[in-house]
Amino acid sequence: MTLKTRLMTAAAAIAVTAPIATASTAFAAGFALKEQSVSGQGTAYAGVTAGGNGDASSMFYNPATMGLVTGIEAVQTATGVIVKSKVDSASATRARRLGGTAISGNASPGDIAQDAIVPAGYFVYSISDDLKVGLSANGPWGLVTDYGDSWIGRYHGIRSDLRTYNFVPTVSYRINPMIIIGGGVQIQYAKAKLSQSSDFGASRLGRPGALDVKSDVTGDDWGWGVSLGALIEPMKGTRIGIGYRSAVKHTLSGNISFTGLPASLAGALPSQAANADLITPEIASVGLYHEVNDRWAVMADVQWTNWSRFKELRVNIANPALNSLTEEHWKDTWYYALGTSYKVTDKLTLRGGIAFDKGAVDVEYRTPRIPEQNRYWLSVGAGYQVTDSLRVDAAYSHVFVPKASVDLTDDLTGAEAGRGNLTAEYKSSIDLIGLQAKFTF
Repeated sequence: MTLKTRLMTAAAAIAVTAPIATASTAFAAGFALKEQSVSGQGTAYAGVTAGGNGDASSMFYNPATMGLVTGIEAVQTATGVIVKSKVDSASATRARRLGGTAISGNASPGDIAQDAIVPAGYFVYSISDDLKVGLSANGPWGLVTDYGDSWIGRYHGIRSDLRTYNFVPTVSYRINPMIIIGGGVQIQYAKAKLSQSSDFGASRLGRPGALDVKSDVTGDDWGWGVSLGALIEPMKGTRIGIGYRSAVKHTLSGNISFTGLPASLAGALPSQAANADLITPEIASVGLYHEVNDRWAVMADVQWTNWSRFKELRVNIANPALNSLTEEHWKDTWYYALGTSYKVTDKLTLRGGIAFDKGAVDVEYRTPRIPEQNRYWLSVGAGYQVTDSLRVDAAYSHVFVPKASVDLTDDLTGAEAGRGNLTAEYKSSIDLIGLQAKFTF
């Protein structure tokens, strides 16, 4: 095996296995993870659907952009995410018909989010000038929030943990000098854990607060979908990209276990089978890239996500009397980004971008599991051609998140009956630091 073949094999292996190490937290609207390209991050992802970032990582947003790759290319990205979502001085009471008494516990759980490293990998092989094949590996959806077992909102949720791993074999073909099309198959693995407490004292003993029982639901599943795209170049230096990622349906199957019951009652709640449906929503995007001159380019992206699919969080348990339902009523969202790049020299490129990421849920349906809100992005980045075969990109983004509140009322009717009234405010911010390497052969 030649040195070149060894390097290609190593680069491809690193690129397509990277997401196995991820620890996910939601950094875009809902539980989407937008951090799939560091070169794209530099412009707040403006222009990525049109391949404006200049490397194979744009294939996540539009598989047709693989047609811009020359020869063989491997891209490895890693984004460090420093996320804060702090809760202080929350309040919780039981329903008025249960006396309206205060729920004891920790009212200030502090930072409920977790820092993470989000990797992604890409590999593209040029069969000919017109035909390309590739493989990408990403973690496109994820969420981790953890309040601790003793927090006063524990009847609404304690820990929420969703992780996904997406592998997409992809092909692109240049139809004519103006149009490239592309498509791939998403092969997606998802696993989740949901924890919360129930006021067993109120529901079974007639003494609210006398006994809490914690439940832990775990499950996983494989699903599949498609990724489609087109790239149009009406004139040299101007590109329009259209990308689509389909929904992926999962039935997360696993079990539910209970802790906190005294030995005399343990037999009343044995561990048993449980499942929950999960649909990761479809995404459609349009991107524009335009070269003003041989140094300066401007770009934009608009992205739609079908979050209205997420109407409820329902957990089905072998004993139907234990089934759990949380109404969500999310709305579709839009992401708008504007960016620019400037070639200082033939080796050094600087980038900048701004974006608005619309939140998916109104306050009346916001829950402590996903207390998400609008986001405002400010990004900068740089790329440097180290050698003929190695390019390195770095980016930094600060995501401004307005205060968000949770205000839930329990009147002992509906799906959330018995969970109590809960009021909480969240102060959040996100910092993203990305590093990327592109290898060409």
